[in-house]
Amino acid sequence: MNEFELGLQNRRRILGDAWVAQSLGSADALSAEFQTFITRHAWFDVWNRSHASAHDDKTRRLLVLAMTLGLGRYEEFSLHAKAGLMSEDASKLTADDLRELVMQGAVYCGVPAANTAMHALRTVLKEIDQTAPALAVTVRGEIRADRPTLVLSHALGYDQSMWADIIAPLEADYATVTYDHRGQGRSARTTSDFSMDTLVDDAASVILNHVFAKGGGPVHFVGVSMGAMVAQGLAARYPHLVKSIVVANSAMRYDDTAVALWRARIDTVKRKGMSAVVEMALARWFGETFRAANPALVAKVTSILLANDVTDYARSCAAVSAIDFSRSNPLIRCPALVMAGARDEATPPELSNQIASSIPRAALVSIDAAHISAVERPEAFVSEVRRFWRDNN
Repeated sequence: MNEFELGLQNRRRILGDAWVAQSLGSADALSAEFQTFITRHAWFDVWNRSHASAHDDKTRRLLVLAMTLGLGRYEEFSLHAKAGLMSEDASKLTADDLRELVMQGAVYCGVPAANTAMHALRTVLKEIDQTAPALAVTVRGEIRADRPTLVLSHALGYDQSMWADIIAPLEADYATVTYDHRGQGRSARTTSDFSMDTLVDDAASVILNHVFAKGGGPVHFVGVSMGAMVAQGLAARYPHLVKSIVVANSAMRYDDTAVALWRARIDTVKRKGMSAVVEMALARWFGETFRAANPALVAKVTSILLANDVTDYARSCAAVSAIDFSRSNPLIRCPALVMAGARDEATPPELSNQIASSIPRAALVSIDAAHISAVERPEAFVSEVRRFWRDNN
């Protein structure tokens, strides 16, 4: 191959066949030489520099995006953003990658430039259907500035019905917002993998759209299990949105052994379906005595677990398995209550101890419950969070 052909190969690989065909197909006597020039010199001489690899291509993608953002070349920014998102090799970009780039651009290129880039990015994401799926959100009570609002975030595989016995004794004093995580409950199914940062962004979106937009202020955010992981990320990345957090039955990171167990669960679900993990989940979620005494509730939770889409459940497991808040938790400044379950086998009390030690001035309590403490011991759960809010009012 000559230099033009090698450059054309790179150009097709990075931007996609359709766009290159359109560009070359529209070449005429005026632009033909220009198309040859950029194909040889940009796409061969620059993109084909030494140490070329998929990893280098991702770096180059981000560099091009940063420069087009800084120069205000939003058409080029959109073109390269779309190509990166649609790539099928290791140079593929994610919405998280691009969000971080725009955040850095706001600092170094200016907020107006980053704001325009964000609008361009939203348009691109809509075009390729990588926007956040619609979340099922339930608001109870009037949201207003002089009334505190609770936002409650449920466990992996459950849905917002998890909070029924928690909301009842609190709704007289608080407006409450519950939601189903993406791909779970009544929220829309997902179209691609996602990270815990994505789930944190979802929570921030819920708060902005359903609390701040209605005149409410910072919220008390309460999470159990996966929802408590969201709480940790939210308090560090969006401190202006939260007044306090409750982190119940959760972890801040997993060691290699635990990650291997998560991978095994993902593999099992993908091969055998949700029914293969239901019994294991129920045994870890609720104590044996509680299960025996509450057959109707166990039947309901079983149906909720079985209703999970296999792919969405596996994607959620992958997001959970990759958490590491060891650097961000020390940045949390709002009051934090860490709640352990004395009989929790899924996230044993020592994991709650780690979380409490990592968050400045966090309070640590333990209740006699297994993993889903808010369902197994709702009275004790409410008692502890009321005391915490009273002490930090």
